[in-house]
Order: sequence, then C-alpha cells, then structure tokens
Amino acid sequence: MNNSMLQIKNLSLAFPEQGIIFNDISFRVRKNTITLLSGKSGVGKSSLLMCIARVIPNIVKGDIKGEIIYKNTNIENKGIEAVSGSIGYMFQDPESQLCSFTVEDEIAFGLENLNIAPNEIDRIIGETLSRTGIRSLRKRNLNQLSGGEKQKVALSSILALDPEFIIMDEPTANLDPKSTREIVDLIRKLRDDMGKTILIVEHKVREIRNIVDDVIDLNEHGAIKVDKDEFFENHLKESQLPVKKKKEDLKGDPVIQIENLYFSYKDGEVLRDINFSLSKGEIAAIIGPNGAGKSTLTKLLMGLLKPCKGRILLNNTDISRMSPMDIGKNLGLVFQNPEHQFIKMTVEEELALSLELRGAPPEEISSKVDYYLNLFNLSNQRKMNPFSLSQGQKRRLSTASMMINGQPILILDEPTYGQDRENLQELLNLLYNINENGVSILMITHDMDLVSSSCDRYIYLENGEIKHIGKMGPESIDNLEREFGVYG
Repeated sequence: MNNSMLQIKNLSLAFPEQGIIFNDISFRVRKNTITLLSGKSGVGKSSLLMCIARVIPNIVKGDIKGEIIYKNTNIENKGIEAVSGSIGYMFQDPESQLCSFTVEDEIAFGLENLNIAPNEIDRIIGETLSRTGIRSLRKRNLNQLSGGEKQKVALSSILALDPEFIIMDEPTANLDPKSTREIVDLIRKLRDDMGKTILIVEHKVREIRNIVDDVIDLNEHGAIKVDKDEFFENHLKESQLPVKKKKEDLKGDPVIQIENLYFSYKDGEVLRDINFSLSKGEIAAIIGPNGAGKSTLTKLLMGLLKPCKGRILLNNTDISRMSPMDIGKNLGLVFQNPEHQFIKMTVEEELALSLELRGAPPEEISSKVDYYLNLFNLSNQRKMNPFSLSQGQKRRLSTASMMINGQPILILDEPTYGQDRENLQELLNLLYNINENGVSILMITHDMDLVSSSCDRYIYLENGEIKHIGKMGPESIDNLEREFGVYG
C-alpha cells in the first residue's frame, strides 16, 4: 500500500540568471506526517516548495525537469489549478501573499473564490482566527499589523481553505516565543486531530523537534532522508551562538535618547511614554510580543515616522531637526523585511549605492564592494537581482549594505530572519568585531538565544509600553518568563 502523499523523482530546477538551483533530487513525504526540509540558506528550499505548489513555473519562470507525484498523479506539467484547494502554501514572506485590506477580507478572499455561502464564510473566519489566536485582529487593517501578526494572518488564510497537504516556509520566523509555541502546537494538531500532511522549512529547530516525523536534508549533493534523532542532536550541538562578553559599565555617552515618546495610527495609540537610551559601544535588544510596537519604534528612530509627542535625540541632536541624509550618516537600519530596502538591479550595485551617493571614489567603491561580497558570502551572487536571492541571502545583503557605510549606530530588525545558524554565527562575529571598534547596535528580535549571547541589556516592550529594562545575565530570561509569561 502506497503511504506517500508526495514523491519527488529526479527533480532539477534552473533559473536563467542563476543557473542550476538544485539537481536530481528525490524523496517522499508520508501521509499524515510532519516532514522538516532542512538545509543551508540559499540551497533551494523555498524554490523547491514553490515547485511543489506550482508557483514555479506558472508564476515564477524556471526550467523544471523530473517528476512531482502528488497523490499518485504527476503534476510536473500541470498548473496551479490542478492543486488548488488541495495544497496550501504559506510563503516565507507573508506580505507577498496578502492581497486585501483587512484581516477578515484576506481570510474571506479564498473562500469567496470557492463560492462558499456568506454565512458559512463568516463562521469559518471566526473559527480560523480563534485557532490561530488572532480573533481580536479581525477588523484590523493589514498594513498596520506587525510582521508576526501578518504571519498569523497568512497562515489563517490557508487553514480556512482546509487543504489536505500544507506547505509552510518558516511559519514562525517573525513570531515571539509564546506565539511560536502556540503555532507549533497548532501544527501538531493539524496532523493529529485533522489528518493533515505538512512539509515545513523552519530554522527554529529546537522548537519543532518534538513534532517532526521525518527530516529531509537538502544540500549540493541532493535530498537525503536523515536519522531524525541524530539530526536534532547534531543541530543543537553545532548551533551554539558565539557569546559576547557583557559590558559591566553602561554609563558611556548616550548615542540615542528617547524621551516621553508617544505615537498613534488612525485606529489607535501604538506607543506610550517611551523612555530609554543606547550607550556608545553597547549592544542592546528591544524584545516583546508581536504587536507591541517594536517595528514602529524603529521607523520613528529613523525619522520615517514623526512622534505625536516626545523627542528622539541622536548624538544629542533632535532628529526632527536633522535631514534624512544626516540621520543616515549616523544610523543604519536593516529592515525586518530586507526587500523593503532594495532598489538596484544587481547585488553589487545595491552594495555600491550608498558609497556612490556619498561621493566615494570609484576605486574605493570597487574595493569595498568586493570585500563585503566576500565577507558576507555573496561573491557568487554579485550579478544577481537582489529580489531573486534566498531569504537568508537577502538578509545578508541588507546587513552588508548598511555595514559598508561605517555608521556608528546600527539598528537590526529581526536579524535572524531567514538565517541558518552557520550564517548567523558568522554575522554575529562580524557584529562583535565592529562593536569592539565602537559601533553601537540595537537589535529588535524574538530570538532569545541571540539576546542571551549578544546583548548587554534588554528593553522589554508590551502593549506599547516599556515594562522592564535590565542587564543580560544567566537568569534574565527566566525572570522575564516568571514576570511576563512570554519568554522562556
């Protein structure tokens, strides 16, 4: 009896600009299981998922060879309509699959296309939002949600269609630890209680290890089913992050000061009475649950939004009196979604852009671009379009394009997004190096391993307010868990 939901046979993929992405891979996904697709950033995991969902070649053009056998039928030459409703695909970047204005409209969109009755649509929306824990967001505008909240909306829109086979590309990437645990438990219930089959790419390996049935390792040699227990044991050993020695004295000159800051969107207040500072040479983290206002705060720091009340001082100057160019000379922001900062057609042009705007001589630009391409393991991608990179490569490019400017302050919004642990280890060592040379770093992150390893101090933000500021130490995360019930 055939127990395969999906069988990949001798599958190869190539793109015109990039050449071969993967070659001659074969594996099976068993029915009613959770299969983890593992592999380094850039090896082709997301592209493989898009092939299975028929996004490639029907929407994104690519040359596919081999067989994709879904429920005993080869779908390699079939369009998206052949799997529509049966295969649900959650994109790595949730914004790329959201197409409506409000949360309930987004969930309703797919149901309306299936001609579901309006009263039934209303019931399904309510049940689905309850299942993913975002019923309170039903009437909210999508463009005012946090990255993690958008991720839950994207998952909700898929679950509402009740597909038999669900493909998830980093479903917890932007989620806080509590939400991550909730979504991991939901994924387990989808298999155990609803009989779903799930193929997942996820870098939070520790969080999902107890629900995974099979592990497929995708690498330059192909796709290999590996021993699950051995894989998780090795991963946990090899994924330890480099630890930075914590600064005991944080009384240096403040490079950022936030005083009595308030901010509101049209539908409500987002930040209330925010007060904190970042010292010269400090690495600090802003942490807190999804929707706390962290990403809004970063936009205020960069002058992209204006405070309703209060002020932000950058090196003792109110940023309301600074030009965008002057802010940019002092402070670099790596966006939560790296695509939001790409404007050039190739990787090397993207890296060179800010140097060109500052009037650097051509020989300096060429030398620095070559150096940073090599430093961030992007030399082979120098002629590629930034939008065609893997998510991990996009994150490395967005970070490199900020670091190349040599600003004395860096803000990193979710620096672990899309990164395998090896690349993250390398990135942290680079950050530690520039920090030792006086660069101050502010991270906005949900990765508490990162906070524990890297940061001198944390600022805990919840419901738009700072609840606690403290130094990082061995008991810091346990204390946060006891006090706020979010981290642990």
